[in-house]
Amino acid sequence: MTIVLVCLAPPVCVGTSFWGVFSVMATASCGSDCGGAVDMAIPLMIFSPWVVWLIATVWAIVRLVRKQPAVWVMLLGLGMATVIYVAANIMLFTGVG
Repeated sequence: MTIVLVCLAPPVCVGTSFWGVFSVMATASCGSDCGGAVDMAIPLMIFSPWVVWLIATVWAIVRLVRKQPAVWVMLLGLGMATVIYVAANIMLFTGVG
């Protein structure tokens, strides 16, 4: 199950990164003065799924090599990435107004 989650996560990360890239268009209404929250939210939306996936994958592989259960590591990473991503979306769309 861990290997399946490791393999299924990158396509999800690609989708979330595309959403982050295209969310830049939401800032067109406020011009160049959207604020710091928006400036922080866009990179967070683009890169945070990949960073969380990389950390969770390395940690899961280490646990698999040591013959310890690792499914919970990937599920924890999924939950953490979801919380960070939703928080970044809220920051972006609250900042844009």
